[in-house]
Amino acid sequence: MIFSRFFAPSHTSQNPEKRLEAIQNLSPEKPTDKTILHELAFNDANADVSLAALSKLNTFVLWLKMSQSAQHAKVKKIAERTVEAALMGQGDVNINANEKASFLRESANGELIQTVLVNDASLLADKSLVMTLLHKVDKPAFTQTIFLQHADNALQQAILATIEDSSVLQKLEKKCRDNAIHGAVVAKLQLLKAQAEKPVELMRRVTLCLSKYQALVDKSDVEDIDKRQVKLLGEYNDLMLDASILSAEDKTAIDAKFSRINEKVIRHLSRIRPEWEAQKAAKEKAEIEALCKQHLSHATTQVNWLYGERLCEATLADVAVVNESVRALEVSADHMASLGGSAKLLDEVRAGIAALNNSLEAFSMQQQYGQKLLICLSQVESLAEESRQQAAGTPIEPAKSAQDAKEKGETEQTTDVSKAASTDATESASSEDKAVQDQNFKDKNVSQKAPESIEAEFKALSEKYHNLRNELISVPSALNKRWHAASRVFSQKKQAKKAEVDHALRQCRKQISVVDNLIAQGKYRAAITKFEKLSASFESMPENVKKQLAKRFEKTAEDIAHLEGWQDYIAAPRKPALVEEAQALAASPVEDIKERGEAIRYLRQQWLSLGAGSDDDTQQSAFDAALELAFQPCREHYAALDAEREKALKARQALIDQVAAIDLSQDEAVLAKVFDRTVKQWHECGQVEKRDYESLKQRWNKTISPLQTKVNQWHGMNKKAKQELVAQASALSAQEDIASATETAQQLQHNWKSIGHAGKRDESRLWREFRLANDALFGRLKEQRKAQSSAFDETLNTLFTQLNAIDSESDESTIASSIQDIETRAKDLPGAMRAKLDKKITVIQKQQQTRAQQRHVRKVQQRAQSVITVLSESLRAGDFTSISDDDADLLGKRWKSALSKPTPVQQSRHWLTVALEAATDIPSPQSDSSMRTNVQLTMMTAKLEKGESLSPAQLLEDWIAHGKVDDQETHLLERVVNVLDNNPEVVA
Repeated sequence: MIFSRFFAPSHTSQNPEKRLEAIQNLSPEKPTDKTILHELAFNDANADVSLAALSKLNTFVLWLKMSQSAQHAKVKKIAERTVEAALMGQGDVNINANEKASFLRESANGELIQTVLVNDASLLADKSLVMTLLHKVDKPAFTQTIFLQHADNALQQAILATIEDSSVLQKLEKKCRDNAIHGAVVAKLQLLKAQAEKPVELMRRVTLCLSKYQALVDKSDVEDIDKRQVKLLGEYNDLMLDASILSAEDKTAIDAKFSRINEKVIRHLSRIRPEWEAQKAAKEKAEIEALCKQHLSHATTQVNWLYGERLCEATLADVAVVNESVRALEVSADHMASLGGSAKLLDEVRAGIAALNNSLEAFSMQQQYGQKLLICLSQVESLAEESRQQAAGTPIEPAKSAQDAKEKGETEQTTDVSKAASTDATESASSEDKAVQDQNFKDKNVSQKAPESIEAEFKALSEKYHNLRNELISVPSALNKRWHAASRVFSQKKQAKKAEVDHALRQCRKQISVVDNLIAQGKYRAAITKFEKLSASFESMPENVKKQLAKRFEKTAEDIAHLEGWQDYIAAPRKPALVEEAQALAASPVEDIKERGEAIRYLRQQWLSLGAGSDDDTQQSAFDAALELAFQPCREHYAALDAEREKALKARQALIDQVAAIDLSQDEAVLAKVFDRTVKQWHECGQVEKRDYESLKQRWNKTISPLQTKVNQWHGMNKKAKQELVAQASALSAQEDIASATETAQQLQHNWKSIGHAGKRDESRLWREFRLANDALFGRLKEQRKAQSSAFDETLNTLFTQLNAIDSESDESTIASSIQDIETRAKDLPGAMRAKLDKKITVIQKQQQTRAQQRHVRKVQQRAQSVITVLSESLRAGDFTSISDDDADLLGKRWKSALSKPTPVQQSRHWLTVALEAATDIPSPQSDSSMRTNVQLTMMTAKLEKGESLSPAQLLEDWIAHGKVDDQETHLLERVVNVLDNNPEVVA
């Protein structure tokens, strides 16, 4: 104990050198020595002693602990280097894989992890460790480096699964060389793109669906609205199954919009439904009334058919069918009564039903009368055939025509029906049928009857026919036609006789009138000639006709007798006058060729009517010469017309030759134009003689036919093609996808232009139909765009409202997130709307940047002022240990370290003050001008020779390192404060 006081162990010596020597003698294998080495390593004040003890122990755990807790900078620095070297597999400190992994996971900083991970390939084998370290470093650039340069396929797949940034994936896509990984990167990009587009597409579809839903408030058909509402609500609910991909804000907005629109639709339905139901009831009432009218018309038609077409041969099935139509009418009438239909119409229908039922009840008796009428009609037709053959002069033969066979069959069929209806009717029909057969047999053996006898028999049968006809409610039109056809034989015979007499009477009266007119006109010669013919005709007429014309004939005969005596006397003065008129006509100018010809013709007729006179030859020559001279202009005119016809003839022949020379192998469009042009030229050619035109027309038709056929075929093909386009355009109007249909319609329009003409008859019609089909489609497109525009306007207003609601005082990330969300939702807006929104966003971003810059400047200034105050107070007081925690936080690590650990600096505080002023362009006092020059020279030399440049912050740090400011240095402190006041960024 005594010796221990005087001989203390060397490792406890106050002399660091002795402690270092003692460390050399200590062994870490011995527990006592190991404890001493631990004590020296972590508690010795001398850095060299601590380092020597650590080197003696030389374990990674202790080096790591020292790098984390060492107070001395040298020890800390060497410990950090030793730890880093151990991790890199360098030096003599050993570390196993588990310790290395544990250290990297728990303690290593990001820079060290990056260094170790890049240089130690063995770590890359542990995929879980690598993913943990990459997540800890959290630097995309480093992750990209590992992915591209160090990772295998499995690790690349694992890293790829964690990357959600499209920009990083795009860089990897460009630099990746492995095909499989490149494909995975591309797939991930596409997946992210699809995921990014999903909300936008869903918003677009939901907006469109809600726009369609809102459009229901403009409709008035409740039934249509109900159907569309069910369909659109189903579509909306299906879309909202994916609402989880939307942001909470978007989902809230959609829910609110749906609720608002749904309420509008419900209110709209509740408002219009009563009126619609009333209209529906009125419509149903109108429909049942129309149905009643239709059934009444049908039942009436059926009953009329039964009476008009099936009276004689109707079966029980026919009657049953007609009866069913009447029963259907009764059901419709009852339904109309239950709906409160028109009382007037109901009375009319019920009256019709009663009349129809009466007709059906009376049908059996009416059918018996009809059969008797048919037998009578057959007898009349036989008599008519006998009369017709008698008039034609042919032997009378029994009527065995197809018509007779048909009538016989009808009679037999009618007899069968009558058996079902009445035994008496059957017996009557059979007996009368036998009478017809007996009559036919007699016709075979009876000689030809006299016309008077035939007419008497016809009169008796006609009376019988009309009596039976009066018993019928309605006579079938077929029987009426047969009756008229049979009776027409007798009426025509009678009318022919009367017409013959009337014709002869008219002709005679006409001839008498002609003779009287000729006498009145002074055409005596013609009148005498006509009268001679009239006398012969008059004498050949029957006596009864002569009696009707005797008075007029005798008067005309007297006039003719007087004319024969006066003819020469009248002609003597009249002929010279006609010669003078002819000469005057020849001397007058021609104004109208047609009138001149008519005048010449009139004078000639007048001359001929006067007959021949004593000096007839002289006057005749003079008259002929005058008329010839008068006709000369007409002859010249007609000669000119002949020349024009000849010219037209040659033009048409040339046109025919031109058409014959056309090359039919040319393009059809060219041939069509040639055809139209030549046809137009043909029609524009002048007139030719009729006899020439017929032959020319035949040649023209024969020559133009091949060209016309080819053009017509081309027109036909074009017509068919354009009809197909019209059909396709009409079908487009029913498509749901209007955008696709519009593109197709535009292509169809382009195709239309590429197709040639379809012919004058069809081109305009086809174009009109094609245009109407396109107008209908583009009308739908216009309506859709109008609806989309309304949705876009609403979206734009919503986005503007969100922009205006952004709090300008919010942090940058919140504002940026809000703007990014708005920009994402604005992608589907039209360009003009998006530009308007972008302009507003730009204004907000500029305002935000300006406010951020202002806040930053204020923050820098405030912090600088606070730091300057703390630095000034601390430097004046010289007590750097009593700085409060708040002041320490305000100063920051750099200035706190500079104050807490003053170290000797090569330059003086005065020199550093001048250097600070020079570095910040602050003027120095006049007394320091020479020093400032030296300072500037020194700083420039250091920059040029060594590439070193002292910043104002480094100069301030060296200035503070001098420690407490004494009284002689107060003015220097004031100068430094002045520098910092003008340049707050130095300390901020």
